[in-house]
Amino acid sequence: MKTLIITPACNEEKHLSDLIDSMINQSVLPSCWLIVDDGSIDNTSNVIKQSTIKYSWIKYLRKEKIGTRSPGKSVMDTFYFGFDQVNNDEYDVIFKLDADLVLPPNYIESIINAFQKNTKIGMVGGVCVIESNGQHVLEAETNLDHIRGALKAYRQECFQEIGGLVKKMGWDTVDEHHARFKGWEVSVLEDLEVLHQRSTHQEYGFVKAAFRNGKMLYSIRMDILLVVGNTIKKIFKYPYLLLGLSMLLGYLFAFLTRYERIVNKDLGRFIRKYRYQKIFQKFN
Repeated sequence: MKTLIITPACNEEKHLSDLIDSMINQSVLPSCWLIVDDGSIDNTSNVIKQSTIKYSWIKYLRKEKIGTRSPGKSVMDTFYFGFDQVNNDEYDVIFKLDADLVLPPNYIESIINAFQKNTKIGMVGGVCVIESNGQHVLEAETNLDHIRGALKAYRQECFQEIGGLVKKMGWDTVDEHHARFKGWEVSVLEDLEVLHQRSTHQEYGFVKAAFRNGKMLYSIRMDILLVVGNTIKKIFKYPYLLLGLSMLLGYLFAFLTRYERIVNKDLGRFIRKYRYQKIFQKFN
């Protein structure tokens, strides 16, 4: 299967070299790896350029930054800046990988094998781990029912059928629900561990991220009961009550300001039904 990997990178000179090293040591190399520099002001561009000299399958693009960087939208704008400049139809698998990852040597091979073994799988990915006291442990945000936005892989047919990715915060939730809505399976490979060198939300702050997550839940048409359930779960995570309260306030703010919906009513209904089913399964 031909593979296209797109990696948005902004001020990632500290981490990107490790990702490149892990990529060139893959048991199966990508057909094309496009690294898009999103207006970095550090040495990111030079790190990418040095790799393109050695490896013809690594490509470099630079997108100049316009406005302030925002979660979700900035990443998707950068992803599509690269995606739209290649003949993307010729690839069987499309990856979106963050720049602060370190892949195991069999990562791409394992993803390809999963797609080949089950033609119903539309999306697949490994799990993010972080280093803690010399050991690799699952990142706190990990949910084995969800592929993290840092390491998505799409079958070309599925990607086309869901209409690509939403250029909004929540894109990495909508894509999976939309795929399931269209009859595709979403697979998380629990044993395929990828080192995440920077904690999720570290760039924007955990409390701000919770507030934005609350707005995102409104945008995908979650109802208040599901949001309260998510809020209660957040209470038991540091900094405890603050995260849950921030998420709930974000949802209420979106409700009062009639924040933009990013899914239609049918998909929203499907998402709510899916979430309730998952809750009921925990009690059966």
